[in-house]
Formats: sequence, C-alpha cells, structure tokens
Amino acid sequence: MNIFLSRYFEAGNAGWIFYVSNNFSFIVIIAGLTIENSVTYYSSKKEMNDSELAWFSIAWSFFVTLIVFAGLAVYFTLFKKDELINHSDYFYYAICYVGGIQMTNFFTALFYANKNFYLPNFIMAVLNIIVIIIIPKQAGTYNTDTSFIIKLYFTFFVITGFALAAAFIMQKQSWKTLSLPVFAHIRLLIRYAVLSLAANVIFFLVYRVDYWFVEKYCNATELGNYIQVSKLGQMLLVIPTIISSVVFPHTASGVSALIEMKDNIMRIGRITTMLFSILFLVMILSGKWVFPFVFGQTFKLMYVPFLLLLPGIWALSNLYILSAYFGGINKVKINVQGASVALLVILTGDILFIPHYGIFAAAIVSTAGYTINFLYSFFILQKEHTVSFGQYWSINKEDIQWLKNIIQK
Repeated sequence: MNIFLSRYFEAGNAGWIFYVSNNFSFIVIIAGLTIENSVTYYSSKKEMNDSELAWFSIAWSFFVTLIVFAGLAVYFTLFKKDELINHSDYFYYAICYVGGIQMTNFFTALFYANKNFYLPNFIMAVLNIIVIIIIPKQAGTYNTDTSFIIKLYFTFFVITGFALAAAFIMQKQSWKTLSLPVFAHIRLLIRYAVLSLAANVIFFLVYRVDYWFVEKYCNATELGNYIQVSKLGQMLLVIPTIISSVVFPHTASGVSALIEMKDNIMRIGRITTMLFSILFLVMILSGKWVFPFVFGQTFKLMYVPFLLLLPGIWALSNLYILSAYFGGINKVKINVQGASVALLVILTGDILFIPHYGIFAAAIVSTAGYTINFLYSFFILQKEHTVSFGQYWSINKEDIQWLKNIIQK
C-alpha cells in the first residue's frame, strides 16, 4: 500500500499524506496518554483481567476519538479557516486514523502481552493485501477520484483496529462478559500512563521531530523522499519491536533470570549487526536504482539519506531491546534520560544544519541522536553486567543456533 501511494501520488503529495499521518500520531500520544503501555504492563503481570482490559481499550479509543473530534472543531473554528482540503475530509482522516491507531496499539499490546505474535500481524498483513487489491491498479488510477484513495488509506486504520479488537475478543471469549475494570484498576492504568506520558512524548520527538524541520525548510519532493526513507527505517524496526515485546513481559513477570536475558540481548544485538551490515552493503550497490524502481522516479533522492540513516536504525533496533529490558525491571528513568539527551542533540542539529543542508543533514543528525541514545543505555547495561561494545561485532555459531531454535519454536 505504501508503494502504491508513493507511485500514484508521487513524492510531493505522498509526503503530505505521510506528514499529516505523523501529526495525527502525535495527537494519539497526547490525547490517548499512550495508556496501551499500562495495559501491556498489567496484562503482562496478570494483575488485571484481559477481557476487562479489552473492553476498556475500546471505550478509551472511543473517548479519545471524541476528544480529537471536539478539539479539531474548535481548532478549525478559531484558527484554520482557509485549509487547502475540505474540513469534513480532514475530520474523516483524523477520526479514522486516531481511532484506528489507538485500537491497533491497544490490541497488539494485548496480543503481545499474551505472547501471541502471529495472529495480529497476520490480520494486519491480510488487510493490507485486501486494500492493495481494492485500490485501483496503475492502469486505472488516472480515472480514479484521488480523494477516494486517500479516504481508503485512512479507512484502513480504523478497519484494522476493529479487526484486531474482534479477534482478541473472540479468542478470549470476552463477549460473554461485557465489563470494565473496577475504578481502582482504571485509576492505576491512568496513573501509570500519566507518569510515562512525558517519556513517550520525548520518544516520539526523538523519532519524528525532524519531519517538522524538513517540512519547513525543504520542498515537498524532498519531504516526500525523506519521510519515505524514515518509513523504511520504521519497517526495519518491526522485528526488534516484536522482540522487545517479548523481552518486556518476561522481565516484568520475572519469567527469565536477568542474567539469561542479558545474554539474549547481546545475541540479538550480534544477529542484528550482521543483518544490518549485509543490508548496508546491498543498498550501497543497488539502492540508487532500487528506490526509483519501487517507489517511482520522484523518489530519486532517497538513496543517500537512507544510507546515512541506516546506522541510526541499527542503533535504534538495539535500543528497542535495551529499553524494553530497562522498562521490564522498572528502570524507565534510564530510557527517559537517554531519550532526553538524544532529543537535545537532534533539536540542536536540526536547527543548525537542516536549513542549510536539507534532508542529508536531517539523516545525519537523526543517526547521531539515535546512536547517542543507544550508547547511553548500553553504558548503563555495562555498569550492571559484564558486557562490551565489541560483543556486537563478534557473531558466533551459538548465536546462529539460538536463532534457529527460536524460529523452530
């Protein structure tokens, strides 16, 4: 779907769609308090009933969507009266994205907390394929209403959210008992979320604040190319995200000894380093023609920024595992401290360099910020366990065998 949108709308217009989606994502964090983190924590520890958490997730998603609707109504009334797009369309995009992403976050968290990783990703993959089939193929796109395709894109998010909710409710048979957590539990959920809200805002800004600087100082084509590079980087983080969702429940629930978890973290790091090294070499050789071939000729600018950002994505992939580990042993403060330092570096670099060097500077600065964030967390790990940075670069047969065992399970 991402490829189709990029080829159909080209870099300038596709960049606008992805940029708006990014702004909606920030709204989800603020309005929703990222309370799905609370759900993950208490579900992992088995301190709250999953069925009650499922119904709470739906209710909270609906509540957040109403808040966003009301907020946009006030915003358009008081401040934005000359938008380039119809206000009703903007409302539709916002409601579908915010409500859909909120439910998707909740129910993927619940699935992962219950160590079910296949079903949610299978559902999302199938829905993605269906949307690609429904969206008119290139041969007929020029006779297709552009606004319909954009609406279909945003509708995908809300359909995904409802599909994941339905799958979880059916699996847990939550439909037999329609009940919310008791007030004391709801208070715990909100309290946990509020305490971690600042951290989540900082994390979001570390990963996405560069979008706003690129949008301000670069043209639409450059913005589209850079956001596409960033989205590819996010795709490379899917596997580390799933792995971190395994690490967090295990450390939070005390299933694995911390020393064993440390060994597994380093194994994952070595395997990640090997895979990223191979990818980097492949992209050096082929990226210059692969990106225009896949996304269209308006995405010729992706090659250099992607190579510049890739080391930062490697750092992020390992940081995800470390952050999950520290979160699981109730040391979230370490994650916040590292992210705060990274945000300071990225903000300073973006302000100084993006106005003069554009998307190339954005990629370099982001890589620097991500790497500093990772090194900070690794330094803390190093103080608690006997590990060295050089271990990331010395993969061995035991690591490969460990990976095979994981895949076979």
